[in-house]
Amino acid sequence: MFIKMKESKGFTLVELMIVVAIIGILAAVAVPFYQRYVQKSRLTVKVFPGMHAIETNLATVYALNPSGGLPPSGVGTFARDASTACFTPTWTGAALNITIVNSSTCPFSNLIDGLSTPHLTATPVVADGKISSWDITGSVAAELGLK
Repeated sequence: MFIKMKESKGFTLVELMIVVAIIGILAAVAVPFYQRYVQKSRLTVKVFPGMHAIETNLATVYALNPSGGLPPSGVGTFARDASTACFTPTWTGAALNITIVNSSTCPFSNLIDGLSTPHLTATPVVADGKISSWDITGSVAAELGLK
């Protein structure tokens, strides 16, 4: 008579080491992407609402008087209701320039340290007497993949 050996249940050490290696590789790839994603979301939350408020005010002024052209240079009252704690806006009369500020309240160091001038430039696209959209360029736009 043959005695049947009990079938072993479980994993071998090699199988477990392969799984650990795969998880390690995935973690090594995922963590930097996640950190970059967090930096992008911080920048988006702290800069874009203020920038859009200024863009909206400029578009409103232009829509009310399209024959007068775009407003002259100077941000002035256009930034009155915008939160500009994390950036410095300037309006040249043809484009809105946003320079990102890296401070304790706006920690963007991981995202903008490698950039010589961390800025965005929003240029209005005028069609049919109104600003139909904004063309966003600049070093931060390239870093965020907006172009």
